[in-house]
Amino acid sequence: MRRAIGWAAVVLCAGASPTAARAEHAKITLEVESGGRKATAHMDQTPPESGKNPRPVIKVKAGDKIRIKFELTNIYPHKTLEDVLVHFYVAKIDKVGQKALPDLRGDGVVVESGFEMDFKPDRKAAQWQTLKVDTPGVYLVRVETKNTQSDHEHFSAIDLVVEGPDKP
Repeated sequence: MRRAIGWAAVVLCAGASPTAARAEHAKITLEVESGGRKATAHMDQTPPESGKNPRPVIKVKAGDKIRIKFELTNIYPHKTLEDVLVHFYVAKIDKVGQKALPDLRGDGVVVESGFEMDFKPDRKAAQWQTLKVDTPGVYLVRVETKNTQSDHEHFSAIDLVVEGPDKP
């Protein structure tokens, strides 16, 4: 009887280990707002590069003011995430829902920023940005972690569709 209980405990622990190995370390919320419309994205993870969840889509008019806000929180209860790079960008892509990430070395980058910091447990970083995009097209708004010493990274992303000024 004791052997059966012992093996059951090993099987249960073994079943839990992949979850422990992929423990979540960051919570990211991204919001894009313009002209009374708002889209919110919550944390997704890599791999794959484009994540597992479909991205929210927001449509705006060319030249309108676009407000972008993100907040990233270390949700490990007892671990400091050291030297984490928080990378943010808005870049042109070919279509809504595109899986491939844009080449950030090209002319399609509207804005790109990043900062590196240590995230103590429960600590947050946030950024607010206002911008205008004058060229109609589809753009990816994305904030992501890099260098978290994990087998995966986290991000939040929204597809921004910029329409000509005559379309709502």
